Amino acid sequence: MATRTQPDHLLSRREALGAIGVAGMTALVGCGGDSGSATPSTATQIPTGTATPKPSATATATGAASASATPPTATATTKPAATSTPTASPTPTPTPGALSCVVTPAETEGPYFVDVRLNRSDLTSGTTRPGVVNGLPLLLKFGVFTVAGNACTPLAGAVVDVWHADAVGVYSDEQVQNTLGETYLRGYQFTDQAGAASFTTIYPGWYPGRTVHVHFKVRIFSASGATTFEFTSQVFFDDTITDLVLANAPYNSRGQRDTRNANDMVYNTAGTAGARLLADLQPATSGAGYVASFTVGLQLS
Repeated sequence: MATRTQPDHLLSRREALGAIGVAGMTALVGCGGDSGSATPSTATQIPTGTATPKPSATATATGAASASATPPTATATTKPAATSTPTASPTPTPTPGALSCVVTPAETEGPYFVDVRLNRSDLTSGTTRPGVVNGLPLLLKFGVFTVAGNACTPLAGAVVDVWHADAVGVYSDEQVQNTLGETYLRGYQFTDQAGAASFTTIYPGWYPGRTVHVHFKVRIFSASGATTFEFTSQVFFDDTITDLVLANAPYNSRGQRDTRNANDMVYNTAGTAGARLLADLQPATSGAGYVASFTVGLQLS
């Protein structure tokens, strides 16, 4: 059965931000284009064991991840082709060699994390929900690195969890949203030798009080299944591009959104935190949609 965690308190995150620079769990995030690519959907589990709740910003890593056996292939759902992709001026992308080790705070887990432990790259598979199959395609590419001084080294074997709302702002597996038992737009991947993990998903919709965002969590497990490191944050998107996406169906069925990056309570943690959590968005090279690249640097000790 999936493990459901309690919502984090944003205040504790603000307190944690004051400790940036001291030894502990911190992270670097930049809009760098990593080399990850999507892989077939699978249904393997993270090593068994009880996952440890998300630690404070001073938690320390003590181990490395271990991967499990090859799983059966999950059934994918085909999305209808979209007619066009909104365009906007892309964010400049530094080359991997120019990656700068800039420390940025973690962000709150929020109330919608469910530890479903679905090892799959296609987060849209196994559902016919209109808010998913009619959403604008998004390839979400993470590059995960360890940081020591100014040196960034790819972190292989880490577990990257992703979860977010569908095109009309609804999360799966939530009783308050009448989606218990559904698992759309949730899943994890192990990082490869280049520190890359990719997910096929859709551009998220909005819901009251929050700007458009994606939640993610990076965990390292011991061979026995114990959590030895955990980092949680959120990815944000340029409001200009989000406005273009939300102007089209099915996103526009919600009407005008009430929260943008500038007035989102999480984006504005410690003033400039959200600006350092913006994904690099580029139009997809084929078909409709976008490719969002996001580089995470973790200080493990």
